[in-house]
Amino acid sequence: MKHSPSSTRATRTLVRLASLLAIAAIAFSASGCEKDPKPLTSHNEGTRIYLGNAFYQVQISRMLNPKDVEDSYYLEGQPAPAKGDAYFGVFMYVTNEDSEQRVLPISADKMKIVTAAGEEFEPIPVKAAGWGYSPSPIGKDAMLPVPNTPAFVGPIRGGLILFRLSQAALDARPLELEIDGGKKQKGAITLDV
Repeated sequence: MKHSPSSTRATRTLVRLASLLAIAAIAFSASGCEKDPKPLTSHNEGTRIYLGNAFYQVQISRMLNPKDVEDSYYLEGQPAPAKGDAYFGVFMYVTNEDSEQRVLPISADKMKIVTAAGEEFEPIPVKAAGWGYSPSPIGKDAMLPVPNTPAFVGPIRGGLILFRLSQAALDARPLELEIDGGKKQKGAITLDV
């Protein structure tokens, strides 16, 4: 059977197109495009971890300077730190993407900073209205901080978890934020100090 040049060209074009589609399908499935196939419970600041049906992400962590205009809002009502101590802020963002039920995020009293030397620091209450990390039940596709609060609309877009650390602790890096998720779930975020 003899083929015309146009039918041969069309066949080659279809074969090439089918090959390209097969390569694209393989590349897409291998690229990990699915939504968090294995949620992490430990990672670095800026990467979210998964605990208790919610995703937790430290937006930023840093020393806070009471004399800085922005930081003075976060530290409103706090006494001056003792000599050799500093205020340290961890700004947390939480989302509920999976659970149809309302999820109560883990409270700050279940979090602590642990230094490389093993020293532990508990959070202290944030007195500044609207800036503190304040867990409340969040429905599916909801987040903390709550929209229209200072923590949400502020430059960092995270609720403040406040610590008072010694200079020695700040030097004992890496610092880790450990989160007790209950039911034998533990999370850890290495802070970028």
